[in-house]
Amino acid sequence: MSTLSNKLKLIIPSLNDEVQQTILDLAFNFQKLDDASNTYAIQIPTSGFYKLNEKVWNSNPQTGQYVGWVNTREGRASPKWTPLYAYNVGDFVVPNVDNGHYYECIQAGRSGVNEPTFLTNEGSLIEDTKNGSTWQPSKVYNLYDVVFPTLDNNRFYVCTVAGTSGSNEPNWSLIDGGTVDDNMVVWTGYRKVIWQEKGIACNFKPFGKIE
Repeated sequence: MSTLSNKLKLIIPSLNDEVQQTILDLAFNFQKLDDASNTYAIQIPTSGFYKLNEKVWNSNPQTGQYVGWVNTREGRASPKWTPLYAYNVGDFVVPNVDNGHYYECIQAGRSGVNEPTFLTNEGSLIEDTKNGSTWQPSKVYNLYDVVFPTLDNNRFYVCTVAGTSGSNEPNWSLIDGGTVDDNMVVWTGYRKVIWQEKGIACNFKPFGKIE
């Protein structure tokens, strides 16, 4: 009859075990050993799910750095949100200031100039166009101001040359990265990104500073 090892609780087959059961037990042991093995990386993970207290060891530790990072909250690892970045459907992000949640891109496009307010309600939707406003005629616009056409076209436009807008609304480009001349102003247009709250984000913290 098989027994268990003390620490990892690996299955120790006995001589009278069936061959098939022994193979299954060995496969179980290999998986458990793999799960218990150390994970190495050069930085905090930005993908995958991690359990509470799971550790990632620094693969290139140096004086003044840390030997690794420990996860303090079970969940998904994701990269931090980046402005004016081209995101695809299925990409994940977390806010730059941790709020305990991660978000999935459900409409591909370009992120906004300003980080959106990421809602924490389950399944909530966030349009990535914070501080944008509807275009106005004869108005002074500054670099990186964001506007929307008066008739929504699912895009936003970033001021890339500052100045005063024209008296009539321009013909808005529908090409990502396409530019629009508006009297003194030049706009660059992008498709909006839409995010959806998808669950709990993990939270890695450094440990073991090397003096």
